[in-house]
Amino acid sequence: MKIKEVFKLNNCNGSRNEKLVIAAANYARKIANLNEPVWVFINKGKVFKSKLHSGLYDKDSFSIRFNRDWLITAKDERIVKCAFHEVFHAVQHVELIKRELGMTSELFTEEELIQLELEFKDENYDDSVGVYENLLVEIQAEEFAELVYSKYLKELKTTKEFIEENYNLFVNEE
Repeated sequence: MKIKEVFKLNNCNGSRNEKLVIAAANYARKIANLNEPVWVFINKGKVFKSKLHSGLYDKDSFSIRFNRDWLITAKDERIVKCAFHEVFHAVQHVELIKRELGMTSELFTEEELIQLELEFKDENYDDSVGVYENLLVEIQAEEFAELVYSKYLKELKTTKEFIEENYNLFVNEE
């Protein structure tokens, strides 16, 4: 597969920041052992609530979406942490699916899974300031992002090398 074909599959325009966010998502997927087919896309800002909305995990399509408008000016640390954060939402979702199938989670307690299930429901999710950051689903994602970011910094040689090593780890293929 040619690199231009990969850009088309995830809507990446080839800019450094767009390649960085995809590479960071792939790196986090590797760390979290998230091998399930998760689609990662770069979307125009109109998909998001505002130009400042960085990314989201779409549980209905099992995809992670990053805001192209936000990526244009975002700094590396925010880009990488955002990718790690959104990947963890996919991890949480996988664990909820496993629970539905009668499997035991190795990551979360039953109490945490009950709370995550409640917070994952659209009608219960509240992204208001003062509420959002107190949701277990968000606290866990932020903790994961910080933990993986520390590992990322220890391993980082150059951003260019990081992108080269991680960009194609998981390719969006039909």
